[in-house]
Amino acid sequence: MVGFTNLPLHRKLTAIIVITTVAAIVLSSMATVAYETIHFRSFLISELETTADIVAANGSAALRFNVARDAETTLASLSAKEHIASACFFTPESELFAAYMAPGVEPVMPPLPLVEGYEFTPNHLISVKHIYHDDDFIGSIHLVSGLDRLYDGLKRSLAATILIVLTCSTLALLVSLRVLRVIARPIDSLIGTANRISQDQDYSLRARKFADDDLGSLVDEFNEMLLLIQQREEELERRVSERTVELQDSLDEKVVLLKEVHHRVKNNLQIIASLLSLQSNQINDEETLALFANSEHRVRAMATIHERLYLSEDLAKIDFGGYIEALVEGLIGGYKTSQDISLMTAVDDITLDLDQAIPCGLMINELVSNSLKYAFVDDRQGILEVRMSKTADGYRMSVRDDGVGFPANIDFRKSPSLGLQLINTLTHQLGGSVDMKNDVGTEFIVEFPAIRGNGEITPV
Repeated sequence: MVGFTNLPLHRKLTAIIVITTVAAIVLSSMATVAYETIHFRSFLISELETTADIVAANGSAALRFNVARDAETTLASLSAKEHIASACFFTPESELFAAYMAPGVEPVMPPLPLVEGYEFTPNHLISVKHIYHDDDFIGSIHLVSGLDRLYDGLKRSLAATILIVLTCSTLALLVSLRVLRVIARPIDSLIGTANRISQDQDYSLRARKFADDDLGSLVDEFNEMLLLIQQREEELERRVSERTVELQDSLDEKVVLLKEVHHRVKNNLQIIASLLSLQSNQINDEETLALFANSEHRVRAMATIHERLYLSEDLAKIDFGGYIEALVEGLIGGYKTSQDISLMTAVDDITLDLDQAIPCGLMINELVSNSLKYAFVDDRQGILEVRMSKTADGYRMSVRDDGVGFPANIDFRKSPSLGLQLINTLTHQLGGSVDMKNDVGTEFIVEFPAIRGNGEITPV
């Protein structure tokens, strides 16, 4: 039943028409065959009773005068009737008086005592008739007729029924295919149009109308619905387009404003750095001069970030690899060291937002500045490495030199140095951790988590 439910409509209608036609023909044929069978059985009974009456009349004299030869002659005349299988005369005492058997037929003996009437068996029709003369019971006749004619008639009726069923079913199928095409074509066209609209989202398509009937009305309503959807879709697209233009204009204004903010912040920071540089020219105390220089480098580190954001297409994130190279090269040039220091940078493709870029830039500024000032004393040559890579949960940043090493008697976490205090504070601000290796030279390692989409920090 599930398979039939999932069939296309025209196949369902074809199947219903053919099945209904076949069922009607089969039922009518069965009724006809049943009627013919009952009618033919009645005919056989009437014919056999008539034959029994004739034979009884012809054989009554032989029974009265007890002449068996005459009785046998009377019964032998039944050989002209091919359907008579056997015939017997019985005396009033139910004793066999005379008998006739058709060639090749086994005798069918009746149960005694003989009871007048008829009986159908699977292969025979049996008739028993009492014979009277002047109201005296003189004997009985027992006739057995074969049912070959009945069965032959049934076979012919069944064959005719099957032929009629096949013919009518074929005609019904052919007619239904032609008639249902008129019904199925509009429906198939409607389904095809609906499928194309669903796939292409093209509401300008319209279903084809084939006739002004119920299906035609359905097609008209469907096309009206498509027209309404198309109009609403066009109106929605117009509104979306207008709103998109408005949002784009607003976004462009905000981008220009944000670029202007970064530009002004960068300019202000550069002015502060320039003021610190000018002020340091009037300072003779080496310690104070170093403080001014460190402050100038820190300000320039922040200014470089705003400058890169101003020049970047993405105003929210900065390419940190290029920033590190520019920052370190600026520091080396700013300290004007005479040592031959090789700079090595290895940075993954990393972009950071402003909240992480500024603390990282300040930490790199402090660590590189410390290496340039304290690691390579007495014109010592060496290597300065700055690395930054991605980890499973965030980032790993390291600054390493092969200089004289960090003093063993100083705990960098509790140092009074402003630079080291900045490193610890900024690491805590990033939600990370800082460690130091003092094997060959000094290496500071900072690990901190990435910022989630909601702005929260994922702890390392």
